Amino acid sequence: MSGIDWRNMSLRILSVLLALLLWLYVTNEQNPVHSQILSVNLSQRGLSQNMSVVGNIPRSVSIRVQGTRGQISSLTTDDFEAVLDLSGLEEGDRLVQVKVNSPAGIQIVQVNPGKVPVTLEGIVEQQVQVTASLKGAPVRGFYVLNPVVAPQTVTVRGPRSKVSAITQLGVTVEVEGVNSDVEKILPVAAPQSGVSVYPQSVKVTVPVSQLPTKSVPVRTGAVGSPSAGYEVDGITVSPAEVQVTAPAEVLAQLRWVEAEKVNISGADRDVTVRAAVALPTNAVEVKPAAVEITARLKKTETPPPAGGDSGASQSNEGQ
Repeated sequence: MSGIDWRNMSLRILSVLLALLLWLYVTNEQNPVHSQILSVNLSQRGLSQNMSVVGNIPRSVSIRVQGTRGQISSLTTDDFEAVLDLSGLEEGDRLVQVKVNSPAGIQIVQVNPGKVPVTLEGIVEQQVQVTASLKGAPVRGFYVLNPVVAPQTVTVRGPRSKVSAITQLGVTVEVEGVNSDVEKILPVAAPQSGVSVYPQSVKVTVPVSQLPTKSVPVRTGAVGSPSAGYEVDGITVSPAEVQVTAPAEVLAQLRWVEAEKVNISGADRDVTVRAAVALPTNAVEVKPAAVEITARLKKTETPPPAGGDSGASQSNEGQ
């Protein structure tokens, strides 16, 4: 190649380079490089059906991107995808890289956090007993027996640590004001997020029965001392017996009920009062709730000794 041809070729190459530099300069001046920080939702993919993520994972990551002014100005968070790829991972703790997909021509400068701590646990199932508790009280004179739950157990499914912490599940049955058997279909709530229960409801039957009654005598007495020259001739109760409503095991041990004692202090004639009947322990009702008590007095045949008690301790027991 002659010197003239080489000189012409060199000028041509130099012209192209100058034109390229000029284009780059003009382009940069007209549309310079800009950066922007965006918050992008973080999603997961590839997780096995037999595995579960335990613990909190960030809902989003912050990314710093670069591009020309025109590219940056039109960007939205929907243009990016931040992903944790959990494919093939087994149980345990690990750091997983955050992968960000971006539009063509956009450079990802920084991702924060770039790695996310992840704890994976296997999905397990366990049979758990369902218990029923009662709320409220039935109509007076009725009582409830132990509730019957069907099925008695349900299947709990979820991450290993959450499932192992569940020992039983409970439902509550409202029995306020009932006087007959109660039958309810009640939902069984999962106690923790990420845990499912099957079946999701159980049938609870609560037997309600009327309490038995028993007629028992009323026992009472007198307190105090009558006027000088008087003594207690006897005590009568009307009615002499009352009806006690209580569970059968309570009635089986019940021999009598107590009523308030009549005060005869300073009395010189018969004393009649209306006195309340004490409700026995674990009993529901006594009818009537009060009785009429009469302390009969009579004159003494001989004067009582000074400071003596003229029969104040007498009662109707055995009368």
